[in-house]
Amino acid sequence: MKKLLLLPVLCFSLNAGAQGSILLSNNDNASTLTPNSVIQLTTAASTPSSVFNIKFNIDIKNTSGSTKTFLVKRYDVTLNPGADAYFCFAGNCYGPPTTLAPTALTLTSNQSASQVQGQYQILTADLDEAATVGYSLIKYTFFDENNVSDSVQISLRYNSPAGVSEIKKNLKSMELFPNPSEGSSTLLINAQSAFNGKVMVYNSLGDLVSEQTANISQGQNKIELNLQNLSPGVYLVSVKAGNASLTKRLVIR
Repeated sequence: MKKLLLLPVLCFSLNAGAQGSILLSNNDNASTLTPNSVIQLTTAASTPSSVFNIKFNIDIKNTSGSTKTFLVKRYDVTLNPGADAYFCFAGNCYGPPTTLAPTALTLTSNQSASQVQGQYQILTADLDEAATVGYSLIKYTFFDENNVSDSVQISLRYNSPAGVSEIKKNLKSMELFPNPSEGSSTLLINAQSAFNGKVMVYNSLGDLVSEQTANISQGQNKIELNLQNLSPGVYLVSVKAGNASLTKRLVIR
């Protein structure tokens, strides 16, 4: 876990609305994030010797014709007991108690946070998972410091709320190799029992870009994924069994 600057909790209320001067993008692949996007992420359990940390990096761009200052606020809608959510923004990192960034980010017309010198100018959303994997839903709202109605909200959903335990009845483990991939990857599934499912691939905007059926046998399974038609970027590969799913992140170079 990175060194954190702990600051007092600030109380604030926002009405996240329509997009104005703010454009958000996935900083890992530069894809645009539409307002109210829900990003699906998957965690693993932390151990006494190693904390499982997952990051998601969001760039913010000032699309207006004038200089503006922006803030970000974190909402822990649902937080898995024992997990910690925190973030970095505008040059500093803040611990779990701080939900509203105390320091605003100043951007000139058409400037992005990634173009500002120094570390942690973009939003780096962190989650340290608990010893037991569970469901967390964290929302981040970006807004103009001088006009809070000019705001955009993004949701990060860690593990499916329906079926985290259900999917474990069928799956012991799931891995992707190689990852990053050059356009093809092998899905390795170790199943507790046989089941018929689907393998779904989503882009960073949540659009379904690939789907195939999967007849899983008990024990070790290999499923070849042909992703040659997909552009470089970050994707989510989900194995679905009934209403449950397990998701892994895949990077295509």
